[in-house]
Amino acid sequence: MKINNIKTSEHVFIAGSTGSGKTILAKAYLSRKKNVVVLDTKGTYYFEPFLLNDDYVIIDELERLEQASKHYDKIVYRPKLKELHYTYFELFFEWCYFRKNTTVLVDEAMQISNNPHVIPEYYKGILTRGRELNVNVWSLTQRPTGINQIIMTEATHYFIFRLTHINDRKKIRDITGQDDFIKIPDGFKFRYWKAGEFNTELGILKIKEEVLWLI
Repeated sequence: MKINNIKTSEHVFIAGSTGSGKTILAKAYLSRKKNVVVLDTKGTYYFEPFLLNDDYVIIDELERLEQASKHYDKIVYRPKLKELHYTYFELFFEWCYFRKNTTVLVDEAMQISNNPHVIPEYYKGILTRGRELNVNVWSLTQRPTGINQIIMTEATHYFIFRLTHINDRKKIRDITGQDDFIKIPDGFKFRYWKAGEFNTELGILKIKEEVLWLI
């Protein structure tokens, strides 16, 4: 099945250890979408090889976000050291919230707050009210136990790649009610679940002209 049915009103949660495929999935899918803004706190997010570097822009100051949005469909906000701070994260999500019609990608949700019980208010606002504004968020993480659970409970689409720690897999299982998430997929395979469906499905990433996941 092609994963081309994710609406801009639906949130996405992707988890997996380093090198498991989670970032490649997000890049490949979102490279085909408009009005994408990435919060890159790790300093490692690029759209290559799916886009050339002149097809998007990387900025390191939040004040450049508005101007960049007038010229580019895709923006990577990679905060410089001074802006790697909760206050700037809050302002970033506030801008996305009021901009509307935007897909936000959080490259590592655990770095947005050192406390899993705390989350920027406008991040929460997008998760809980973004559907009304046509704003959705793709939240990626290596450690589900280190993030606020609302990031998972508000998601519609779950892509769970290889997770080494059993507690991470248990947390996803407990939130979704899907026992399959306890299992570790082989290689670059992942478990997919859409909220409301009865079972998960096993997929593998295959990238050609489109992103496919195959059962």
